This record gives sequence, structure tokens and C-alpha cells, in this order.
Amino acid sequence: MKRLIGVFDDDSKLLQGIDKVLAANVKISDVITPFAVEEVLDKLKIKTNLKTAAFFYALFGGVIGIFLGLYYTFVIDYPINIGGKPNLSLSFVILIFVGTILVTVLSIVTTFFLIEKKGPGAKQHFEYPGITDDRFLILIEKDSLSEEEISKVSQLMMDSGAIKIDEK
Repeated sequence: MKRLIGVFDDDSKLLQGIDKVLAANVKISDVITPFAVEEVLDKLKIKTNLKTAAFFYALFGGVIGIFLGLYYTFVIDYPINIGGKPNLSLSFVILIFVGTILVTVLSIVTTFFLIEKKGPGAKQHFEYPGITDDRFLILIEKDSLSEEEISKVSQLMMDSGAIKIDEK
């Protein structure tokens, strides 16, 4: 499988490159960025359910789990009379808030790693120097393109600010 790789050094140039390639009716197989660029999902019309999953992780895992854990600790297991306050007071709202964020983040990261089959021992599906530092890549499958289309797409990416066009 041969790929045409457009290498960019700025996310705004990457977005311009995506626009130009999509305007030429060429299918982009993948976009690799060193950090999350939300606009890429919108431009490629990729739907994700991670936001919905995060909401439910926060609702059920965070609020209910953390609240029940704190309730058990403060009221049932080890009630302490602190200045005459009732054991179930609103003094641990901050703990519920922070615990909810912790549970949500850990759950979303775990979900992402499971869906993408990442983690210890996972094999890289693509390797290119600089993609974890400061390079943005547009990957296009060359198998479905003619030589004329390949040169046209290469020129479009160079016009939008690509620093290099590679073929692998």
C-alpha cells in the first residue's frame, strides 16, 4: 500500500491543505497530528462518541461512585463529629467534583486506548520522523489515484503550506 504524505509544520496550514484536497474530490485516508486538532474531525466528517461516553462516565462513575464512597466513609464506616456538623454535610462537594474529574479522565483514556488498540506491546501502524514532535501529516492512498491526480494533489498541498511531500 503506497501513500502520498503531505508534511506540514503548522495546524492552520494543515487545515488549509485538508480543505484543498477535499475540494479536489480526493479521499484522505488519515491525518496524523502531535496534538488534538478538533477541526480535523469536522472537516473529515468523523463522528466520535467520546464526548457522550465522558458525560456518562462522569454521571455514573464520578458522581454516584464518588458520592457513595464518601457517604460510606463519612457516615457509615468512620463518622467523626467535627465542630458539631452533621456527618453528611456539603463539606465534601469539592471531593466529589475532583473525584468526578479523575474518574472521567481515567475512563476516557482507558476507552480510547481500548478502541484504538494502543498500550504496552502495541505495534505502530505508521511511522514517520517528527510526528510526535511538531509535524502534521495528511495521508492519501496512491492506489486509487492516477499520476496526474497525484501531481495535482501534491501541488495543492505545497500551495497550502506543506513543507514536504513524501511517498511511502
